Parts: sequence; structure tokens; C-alpha cells
Amino acid sequence: MILDFGPLPDDAGLTLALTGWIRFGGGMANIAGSHDPGLPFPFPVLEAEVADGSWKPVPVTVGAPAGKTKTILVQIGRTLPAGTRRLRLGYAFELHWDRIALFRENRPATVGEVRPARSNLHWRGYGDFAHLPDSEPLTPVYEPVRSRPPWRITPSGWATRYGAVDELLAAEDNGLAMIAGGDELTLEFEAANIPAQAAGTERRFFLWTVGWDKDADYHVAAGDRIDPLPWHGMDDQRHGIEQRPAFPSDALHGRFNTRWVGPFTYERAAASGK
Repeated sequence: MILDFGPLPDDAGLTLALTGWIRFGGGMANIAGSHDPGLPFPFPVLEAEVADGSWKPVPVTVGAPAGKTKTILVQIGRTLPAGTRRLRLGYAFELHWDRIALFRENRPATVGEVRPARSNLHWRGYGDFAHLPDSEPLTPVYEPVRSRPPWRITPSGWATRYGAVDELLAAEDNGLAMIAGGDELTLEFEAANIPAQAAGTERRFFLWTVGWDKDADYHVAAGDRIDPLPWHGMDDQRHGIEQRPAFPSDALHGRFNTRWVGPFTYERAAASGK
């Protein structure tokens, strides 16, 4: 995809804002892509067209919108070659862009953080997807909900027991809340804990989450079970082989992750009277 914003200044910090969604190919697509080193995989690459018409790589990490429609920011800064005329995005995944814009530095933002005041992990069930054309992202709807999932196998193991899980979410410490299929986690924030807004400023709220996702795809390492647990700094390519180090937060798992899940899902049969 070629992006033409007109003359691009090389003396101002630039940020590329990309709003869109990605159609994940699953484990099969990942395996296929790994066999072709020439593919821009798994993330897009950004290139700049210079005065002689050639394209030069821009040394930035573009990333991709994680799943459904999201906005990602690419900090270009002052990395563009002199005389850049246009930008080009190359990618191997199926990406759908809804809005692309380029921003210049204005003034730094003040970032504040408010942690949840209360949390509750509980059973909800399985929702449906909105009836949209294939050109639209797979969009879940909150209602209706059903008790039986549309799949037969689910990763099995020790999931987090129901109730408050505040301690597991309090810090980025490798203490994990294990949320299984059909579960719902609700968070409550106290408005009184939000810092006062300075005059003449605009405020935006973002939900910042850190975690991992696993499914039962045939090509997912240890996809049939919850263990082994991931951790920050692990080698993703050696998941299930590399030994997980001990962390102080491991004691939380012994207290909270006490609910056995899977591996098979069942539908309750109606009483026959026999």
C-alpha cells in the first residue's frame, strides 16, 4: 500500500496512526509464512520513496492491530531519509485499514494510571457473532449468550477460581489470572481516583491490558492444555521447551488457580424421565 501525504518534513517528529483490523490466519498460516523468509511476516514493514524513485526501509516497528478494529501508532520520529516523497506499507497478513493519518509533534501528553478498585471473575457463557459480510471483522455481540461453545476441545488445566482476582491484576509481575472459555472478568474503577483534568486539555481513556492468548489449534505449542504458563522475557519460539523461571508471584497461582477446566465440553441433556 502506497501512502502519499505530500511533501514530508524531515525536521519534525512524525507519528503514523493506523486504524484497522487483521484477519488472523491461525496456526496453519503462521507455519506457511515461516517457510518464506521474503514475506513481511508477521508484521508490516514501512518503506520510504526517495528522490531517485527507490524505496528505502524505515527503521521502525510497525506492528499490527491486534484482532478487531483498533488504532496503532507508529513512532516515525525523524527516521525518514532526506527527500522522502511517499511511504509504502508491505504485509503478508490480510489487513483491512479504515483510516490512516500522519501527525506531527505538538506537545507531550501527560499520562496517568488508575488501577481497578474491584474485580470479579465469573461464568457467563458463549456469545454469538454479528451477521456481517466477509469484508467486515468478526465482531462478537454481548447478547444473546449460550451455555455450549461452538467447539469440542478446549485447553485443559488449572484456571483461576471465581470471585475477586485483584491481587493477580495489581502489577505486571507474571502472576496470571487464567480465564477460560465462557468466563467473564468485570472491572470497576473509582471515579474519585481519576486525577483532575487540567484546564484547556482533552482527555482520552485507554484500557491497558497485558496477557497471552492460547487456543487448541493443532499447530499451537501445548494447545491442548493451559500449562506451561508464559512469562515476560520468554523465548516465544521455545514455549513448552524452555523452563519457566520461579517468580515471587508464583504463590498467587497456588491460591487462585484452583479450578479445573476441560478438556472436553458437554451439553447438559434434558431429563427423559426414564
